[in-house]
Amino acid sequence: MRKTYRYKNLQFPVQDETEVTFEVEFISDGNTGQTVVNVPGPNDKELENSDKKVIGKGKELRDGFTICFSDIANLVPEEDEIKINYKINDTTIVQHVNQKTEEERPIIVLAIKFPQP
Repeated sequence: MRKTYRYKNLQFPVQDETEVTFEVEFISDGNTGQTVVNVPGPNDKELENSDKKVIGKGKELRDGFTICFSDIANLVPEEDEIKINYKINDTTIVQHVNQKTEEERPIIVLAIKFPQP
């Protein structure tokens, strides 16, 4: 069974009219993956590999959690770890690191709130 890494109760304060950009940045060589960003309302986003997308404005993201699911693989035999930065508006909110001996195909889940500053 694949290991799931959960990052709960993350917060990123943002003003109502500020656009929120979500970014997945692969640091280790050989990573590949897909991330789904489930935002409150109907405007969910998908990111392929290292990618960056606007997920909405602050006021649109206040109700409930924004949940991000990443399905990651690293099949390069020479690479020992999987390392990924998750960023909001160019600020790292989580740096995920796991050794491939622990899990080669991790599932990573983030639960993020966007309160007013």
